[in-house]
Amino acid sequence: MTATKTFDRILLPVDGSETSKRARDVAMDLAKGNGIPVTVVSVVSRRDFMPSELMGATHMSKDDMDASREEEAMQLVHGIARTLRDEGIKVDEEVLKGDPAESIVSRVRQMKRPLVVIGRRGLTGFREMVMGSVSNKVVHYAECPVLVVN
Repeated sequence: MTATKTFDRILLPVDGSETSKRARDVAMDLAKGNGIPVTVVSVVSRRDFMPSELMGATHMSKDDMDASREEEAMQLVHGIARTLRDEGIKVDEEVLKGDPAESIVSRVRQMKRPLVVIGRRGLTGFREMVMGSVSNKVVHYAECPVLVVN
């Protein structure tokens, strides 16, 4: 069975981590080999700010920091989308807001026959160790195939 009979679109959540970059490469290979479009998404989390984000940013309001995160996410998504387009792949770009796993699962529910290609571990660090990884939650709650890339 070919991939086009199993899924109609690849959802590629990205956060700039190394596993996210490897997931991009896998999604690119699948999309090119099967003529499947890709939706690249990044999620701007409404979590508390990390100390590293606050250093030197005392003049920034919470709204300014949120806007900065959203701009970084848009740039990340746009850069990955450009790479995929350069390979002849049809791409949509999205920036979501909220809890990463919940946002990804919610987006999956709006799609027809997607395949999620996601990196195993992202940039969330200690919080991920305590609360569980985004990819783990997506595997358990998304009602579609999920390919987790190490």
